[in-house]
Amino acid sequence: MFQVERQEKIVRILEEKPRVTVEELAKLLNVTAMTIRRDLKYLESVQVISRTFGGAVLKSKLTLELPRQEKAMHNQQEKERIALAAAALVREGQTVLLDAGTTTMEIAKQLTRLKNLTVITNDVLIAAHLVVSSNFEIYCTGDRVQNRTGSCMGSRAIQFLKQIYADIAFIGASSIDAALGVSGPTFEKAELKKEMILSAEQVILVADNSKFNRRSINKICSLKDISLIICDKGLDAQVADSLRETDVKLQLV
Repeated sequence: MFQVERQEKIVRILEEKPRVTVEELAKLLNVTAMTIRRDLKYLESVQVISRTFGGAVLKSKLTLELPRQEKAMHNQQEKERIALAAAALVREGQTVLLDAGTTTMEIAKQLTRLKNLTVITNDVLIAAHLVVSSNFEIYCTGDRVQNRTGSCMGSRAIQFLKQIYADIAFIGASSIDAALGVSGPTFEKAELKKEMILSAEQVILVADNSKFNRRSINKICSLKDISLIICDKGLDAQVADSLRETDVKLQLV
């Protein structure tokens, strides 16, 4: 088992159990107590857990992944406003990279008003929607599809992204923190998003207000790698101020 996989398993265990000891983790993961202590030290350094005497607890601000149906139920109107603002940035003839997610699905719906676009996505549901709702040239990254979300992930999807170039990328995120940047709940998705960011000239982070002031285990990027953040006006004023202090462009809709 790779180190990052073991650390993700530790987080999953802590999600189900409020507090766990080093000895329990070592037994569950079949590694030494010293290895677990190193993992806990790292997880504490990225502010995912708090170490206690002989064990650890999960920090309340940590964000874990939700099924797509559950995500779709949250802040629907806010996502629609974000999508309208995002789609307004796209021009005819451009190549658009759409990350997987419910907010980017709303962007896909808005883009069908345009013509002559090339759309690349790692979301099979977005690809399926555009197949029947547009005449775009559509590419899907392929590879393994996550059952609960419809998101493609894996080394072949990353390799696909290494070979393409997009004018604009719309990236979703579950966790955004002014100090720590953008993070996600799974290593594979974090690596895929990193490659998306590298593959586009302009990178737009689209997220409703519930995604801010949160942290996940896997770092994706710092805010300096983002061209623009589009969020709804429900974003906490102090959070908005802290984002602006990083010099990132922030559009509230």
